[in-house]
Amino acid sequence: MNAKEHVYIGICLIEMSNMAAEELKSWIGEHKDALFANDAVGTGCFSYLPGEVVWAVTKRCNLHCKHCSISEEDQEELTTEEGFTLIEDAAKLGHVKFAFTGGEPMLRDDIYDLIEYASSFDMQVVLATNGTLVSNTVAKRLKKAGLERAAMSIDAIGNAHDDFRGVDGAFEGVIRGVKACKNAGLAVQLFAIVTRDNYNELTKLIKLADDLNLWRIYLIYLIAVGRGKNISEACLSTDENMEFFDFVAKRQISAKVWLKPICNPQYWAYLTDKGLVEGENGFTGCTAGITRFHIFPNGDVTPCAYLPVKAGNIREQRFLDIVRDSEMFKALRARAVKGHCATCTHNAICGGCRSRAYATSGDYLAEDPVCSLWDSREQ
Repeated sequence: MNAKEHVYIGICLIEMSNMAAEELKSWIGEHKDALFANDAVGTGCFSYLPGEVVWAVTKRCNLHCKHCSISEEDQEELTTEEGFTLIEDAAKLGHVKFAFTGGEPMLRDDIYDLIEYASSFDMQVVLATNGTLVSNTVAKRLKKAGLERAAMSIDAIGNAHDDFRGVDGAFEGVIRGVKACKNAGLAVQLFAIVTRDNYNELTKLIKLADDLNLWRIYLIYLIAVGRGKNISEACLSTDENMEFFDFVAKRQISAKVWLKPICNPQYWAYLTDKGLVEGENGFTGCTAGITRFHIFPNGDVTPCAYLPVKAGNIREQRFLDIVRDSEMFKALRARAVKGHCATCTHNAICGGCRSRAYATSGDYLAEDPVCSLWDSREQ
C-alpha cells in the first residue's frame, strides 16, 4: 500500500463546496468565543498565555511507542528539591500551565509531591500520561494532590493503538485510566499523534472521545525526532496536511469534543485563507521558546519537546535566567525565521513549526517544509 492510499482510507476529503464553506464560516462565527476559551484553534501551538512550562520528569516508560520524541539513552533525573526550585521559577512567569510528562511520569515515586507543590502556586497543573498506570486509587490521589487535568494518549482504537504503543493491552489500560480520572473529577483530554498509518482512525477516535464525554483532543503532527526518525515516512505531506485541516474544520461542527491541531501553527492562517475567519487578533503562531518551554529529565531547557536543542541547563543556571538570556529564545521571540516563513504575510500568526523545520533541516529557524500557504500569500 502506498503513502497516498494510507491517507485516503476511511476519510475521503474533497474541496469545500460554497454551501459547506458558508455553513462552516457561520458556525465558527457563532462559536468563536468558545473556540478561543477552549483553545481549540490555537493561540499558538501548545499555547497558554502567559505561557506553558513542560517538565519531562523521567525517560523511563512502561510502553515502547514508535513515535516517542524521548531518546532511549539513560539520563539522570532532577531530584525532588531541584524540581521544587524549577516549579518556583516557573510560577514567577505568571499564571502559566505547568505540565508533568515523560517518559511516563507516574514512574516517579515523588510525582504526587511534585504535583502538590506545583498546585500550591497560581498555576494550572496538568499530567500527561499514557494512562495505563492510572487506577481509581491513583486518580483519587492525583486529584487530592491538586491535579486539575489529565492528558492521555490514544492514537487509534484497540489493537491498532497497542501496535503503535508497542505493548498489548495498552488500549484497554488507557481507557481504564480515562474512566478513573473522570470518576475522580479530573478534566480529561486526549493526545493523538496523526500519521499516515492512523489517519483513517481519526473519525473513530473523535467518536470515542465524544462517547467518553471528554473535553479536547490534541491532534499532533508526527515530528520525526527521537524514535520518530524511524517512521518519518509516516509524516503527512504538505497536501495531506492541508486536507487534514479541511477534515478538522468540518468535523468540529458535529463533534462534541474540541479538536486542536498541534505542531501545526498554520491552522489559523489556513482558516483565514479559506475566508472562514476574520481578524487575526490573539494568535501568535508557534510558541516554542516564546511562551512555551520544555525541560528534559536531566535539566536541559529547550523550546519544545520536539525541538531538542539545548538553551541551557537548570543545574547550571536558574530557569528564569535561561528564559531571559538564551540567544536561541531571543531569536525565536524575534521570529528571525528564514525562507518562505520570513516573507509570508502569515508570519505574525504562524511563523511555521520550528520543530518540524529542525527535524527536516537541522535548522530551527528554517522554513516549515510542510506548508503551502506562503505560495499565494507572497504574491
